[in-house]
Amino acid sequence: MLNNEKYKLLIDSATELASCKEFDKEVNYRPFEEKVTKIASSYKINKELYDFLKQSIDIYYKSDEKLAFTLFFILFTICRRQNYGDVLNLVKENENLFDEYMIMKHIYIMAVLSKSSHSSLVYKTLYFANKLVNSKSDKHDFTTHTGVLNAYCSLVCKYFEFAIDERKEERNVEMIKKALVYINRAIFLEKKEKGSEDLVYNKFYLNRGRIQILLGDYTKGENDIQRAIELVPMTADRESVVNEYSQYLVKASIIHAYDINEEKVEDLDKIKVGNYKSIALMTTLLGFLLGAINIFANINDTKTLAILMLAYCGLLLVLLGVILLGLGLMLKEKKKIFYVYDVIVLLIGIAIFASTFMLINRGW
Repeated sequence: MLNNEKYKLLIDSATELASCKEFDKEVNYRPFEEKVTKIASSYKINKELYDFLKQSIDIYYKSDEKLAFTLFFILFTICRRQNYGDVLNLVKENENLFDEYMIMKHIYIMAVLSKSSHSSLVYKTLYFANKLVNSKSDKHDFTTHTGVLNAYCSLVCKYFEFAIDERKEERNVEMIKKALVYINRAIFLEKKEKGSEDLVYNKFYLNRGRIQILLGDYTKGENDIQRAIELVPMTADRESVVNEYSQYLVKASIIHAYDINEEKVEDLDKIKVGNYKSIALMTTLLGFLLGAINIFANINDTKTLAILMLAYCGLLLVLLGVILLGLGLMLKEKKKIFYVYDVIVLLIGIAIFASTFMLINRGW
């Protein structure tokens, strides 16, 4: 065990925090997390401090589990904020020890945010986080825990900023809109508690800006990111935080450019589909005229000619419907109404063609 005197203040601070009357409840609320963050921000992580806290957690777990968990929370927060080591692995090593505390689920989400670059894990964690933000009991209420709300929103942003082509799918649009509701709730609660918009945690504005950009509201999104940058406090790490936040303005420009290009491609696809359908229509009509000339040239009976022309017209519509429907599917026509028109043409053709056979069978 390392010299306790060197980190006596840290142990004393953790002991005081762990000695609250309703620890099992208070640990699951935002003020506890803020106190942990305040303690963690006073220390610079290195191997010596990391090893000291790891050993302290193991030792105190046998005699004072509450203190052990508080030390774990402090260690996790220091490592996450200073990007030291593998915080996801740190959480996995300790989750069985402290799984009685609901806040461990929130800590796991923050670890995924910090270290996971695996998009499938982030997307899977989104559904886990969605359940968490709607979770409440007599010992926790994550519907009003601004840290939990913000973590969910951060996950949404992290995934869809990477998979930007997926964000316009219907279920994903709903997920992003839900994130906007949650981050607005977090900002409202923070503003209500602290009495001023300028005292709201700057990262809440950052994430609201990122969400608005994902939804295509680029101006509001960029304004919120700029506001987050302005609200970064004058601390030793302010420059690095501002640089990090500024990267999201770059991402916003990339997403905006991507959306503009996608709209142009969709417009070109519409023109392409329309051109192919026009060519198909003209080709089919030309084929009809040429075929009609050859077939009907030697027919003198008016009734037979009428039936054949009706049958041929039905066959033409069937062929036209199949061609238009096939082209729409092949070229991925976006508007469903055009598929309806193509199917109607096909069905009318089938009906006319079938009717001529019924007339022939009845000896008309």
